Amino acid sequence: MKEYKALVFFDLDGTLLGTDSKISKENHQAIMELKQNTILPLIASGRSPKEIRQITTGTAIDSYVSLNGQFNVVEHQVVSKHPIPLKQIQELMAFSKAQGHSLACYTEDEYATCYTNDSMEKLYQLDNAPLPKISKDFHQENEIYMLYLFSEDETKDQLYIKEFSDKLTFFRDSPYSLAIVLSGQSKKAGIEEVIKALDLADLPTYAFGDGNNDLGMFEAVETAIAMENAGEHVKSQADFITKSHMDDGIRFGLKYFKLID
Repeated sequence: MKEYKALVFFDLDGTLLGTDSKISKENHQAIMELKQNTILPLIASGRSPKEIRQITTGTAIDSYVSLNGQFNVVEHQVVSKHPIPLKQIQELMAFSKAQGHSLACYTEDEYATCYTNDSMEKLYQLDNAPLPKISKDFHQENEIYMLYLFSEDETKDQLYIKEFSDKLTFFRDSPYSLAIVLSGQSKKAGIEEVIKALDLADLPTYAFGDGNNDLGMFEAVETAIAMENAGEHVKSQADFITKSHMDDGIRFGLKYFKLID
């Protein structure tokens, strides 16, 4: 591993990505400049490792906290991973089916569902991503690191939290979905695992984000940077508010903290 001067964590949607779910030329250049300045850029996202690798192809990014802290990689090496026990998946599947909600299962490289619903279709359209494949046995044949629950009825969120509070953590990350990980796991926990595994606790750390599921990430770093397009609560938890993700906010924030020229 190289000797780095600092670590910078980036959320993807609404932060590093544009509305087309791609990294702009300006952000490509900013990430390259970070690496040239011996500063390690990392993704911290609810997306899968496969999606992150596809999105960051051609960039200087080779490190990420993925699936909300469930599968974490530095310089192409896995430093921690947390599969969800099959029994817990089966219990949640039965409960969500009774509520009329669909559930997707995520491995390192694939995702699948037993059946689709309207909320699922809306979420993947929003993310410019393909729908999960249909498979009733996928969760039994693979290690599952994250689950996605598709529901637009936020009044039912507490039903899930109450039923599974000792086993699973639920993050509402869109109007259509909740990301689900093991209890105690989050972007925050994933970042802490990365820092501990690499013995980099003394390095300055920064994070860029825009959503409620980025608040844990903000807690795990020294300097939290919210995008201008973030909600007011997220902004209130940040140390600095940069410009919008559509107005070169990444470069503006990096330059403000003198991480790039």
